[in-house]
Amino acid sequence: MLKKLTVCIAAIGLLSASPAFAHAALKLSTPKSGATVEAPKDLSLTFSEKVRLTAVKLTADGKDVSGVQVDRSAPAAPSFSVALPKLAPAKYEVRWTALGDDGHAVNGTFVFTVSAAAS
Repeated sequence: MLKKLTVCIAAIGLLSASPAFAHAALKLSTPKSGATVEAPKDLSLTFSEKVRLTAVKLTADGKDVSGVQVDRSAPAAPSFSVALPKLAPAKYEVRWTALGDDGHAVNGTFVFTVSAAAS
């Protein structure tokens, strides 16, 4: 009986504590991952919770795209918009890094394509 009670208490503790272990995640991006779009003027990132966006790196054909800057002093927020330079038709990879309220760094990558019609 004591063993069952201990197991039940441990399970309840794990279930109630699990949200504390969750990290921020990217919920939405514009352009969307995998999308083919006309050249966007900015990149929008929306997270599952407030984060501090610390880096966004944009590459095309393995080469860094200059002119992408993040305001690292901006307050934590769930959404960010990052101005983009004029983008030529190509497949682009976005690498982002953010710092969650829990102090953990989270990062991710997605791709989008700028269509030739946008040139």
